[in-house]
Amino acid sequence: MLEVNNLTKTYSGVKALDDVSFTVTKGHVVGFLGANGAGKTTTMDIICGCLGSDSGNVTICGFDILDQPIQAKSKIGYLPDVPPLYREMTVTESVTYAARLNGIPREQVVSRLEEILPLLSLTDVSNKLVGSLSKGYRQRVALAHALVPDPEVLVLDEPTEGLDPNQIAQIRDVILTLKSHKAIILSSHILHEVQNLCDQLVIINKGKIVTTGDYESIAERYQGRSYELSVRHYSDAVVEKLTGLDFVTDLTKTDRNVLHFELEEPHHLDQVAELVLQEGYGIQKLAPLSSLEGIYKQATA
Repeated sequence: MLEVNNLTKTYSGVKALDDVSFTVTKGHVVGFLGANGAGKTTTMDIICGCLGSDSGNVTICGFDILDQPIQAKSKIGYLPDVPPLYREMTVTESVTYAARLNGIPREQVVSRLEEILPLLSLTDVSNKLVGSLSKGYRQRVALAHALVPDPEVLVLDEPTEGLDPNQIAQIRDVILTLKSHKAIILSSHILHEVQNLCDQLVIINKGKIVTTGDYESIAERYQGRSYELSVRHYSDAVVEKLTGLDFVTDLTKTDRNVLHFELEEPHHLDQVAELVLQEGYGIQKLAPLSSLEGIYKQATA
């Protein structure tokens, strides 16, 4: 339903996108991952026709976003990273306005609101001004704008930005409910949510796609390089000792005094364990970092 083919975009001589290609099919949620500045928002803006590319093309349900923009855009619901909301409107007025902009007949607007507002738990605040709402509620109003035309393709740029854990879980449930009859692409920095929610992953780094596939296939591709170490008696000397080993790279410490690092070869793990035990730090955990966090770190290094 969504095809992105060989997109290239340059700003002031710097390539923001370099031959970016991927597809999103009906019934699938694709996680679009990358650091700030990697090219995610630029790609999404081009997909939705908000920005032109230097080369390449995007088709939505068979319609080219440049050659047939009206038909293509009628198939898209877009939640941008900075949603444009009129703060002086009430929630009902705001979503009604979005419905009318999307060409929904006046007689159908009420029924669409009766479906969308409860879905996003906005009914209780429907008469409040958008500007008086918390950031999390404003984000849900913006999502309502994207959903109200009942699009076939959803493009969601940081849909859970500013939401608390309960609200994030709610948005996840909404997306899972919608995915059976839509093609959905979303970007997020909440990696465990992406891992639990998405059927496919596309990781972009410095404007180039570095890996694609489902989580299992990508994990297998990067298996055995990233590790996590937790010691019983932590001190900064642990970092110094491990940094001194030639085969240990990209050593970082989390805020829980847990160390993440990469090894040139898996058999070097025995030497790491031996050093930690000899120095008397004690091992609580020493295992491959097989989470999406570890994969993301490797893919974007």
